[in-house]
Amino acid sequence: MSQTITRHFASGLPASPPRAPNHLSRGAKRWWRAIVESYDLEPHHVEILTAAAEAWDRKEEARRLIAEEGLVIRNRSSVPIPHPAVQIEDAAAIRMAHLIRQIGLDAVPAEDVRLP
Repeated sequence: MSQTITRHFASGLPASPPRAPNHLSRGAKRWWRAIVESYDLEPHHVEILTAAAEAWDRKEEARRLIAEEGLVIRNRSSVPIPHPAVQIEDAAAIRMAHLIRQIGLDAVPAEDVRLP
C-alpha cells in the first residue's frame, strides 16, 4: 500500500502551513517545516511526519548519550556490554525510515529518475 505525495506548485501552496510541534528539537522542527512546506500532505501524513521527527529526536538523543558514555559500558559484574542506547538509536532510526517510507518521502520524483 504505497502512497505518493506531491511537491507543491506555485498555485497549490496552502495559505498557512501548520506549525511544527513545540516538543521537537530545533533540527527536527526545521526538517518537519521543510517537508510540510515542500509537499502536499494529508492531515494523517502530518501526524506520521511528526512521529518520524520524534524518532529523529530519540535517535539523536541516544547518539549523544553513546558519544558521552561510550559504545560499551560495564554491567554490575564489570563485564563489558553494549550500551543500551545503541539499541534505542537503532530502533529509532528504523522507525524513522519506516515512517518516511509510509508517507512516500523516500520515493524519487519522476523528473529525477534517469535511465542508466
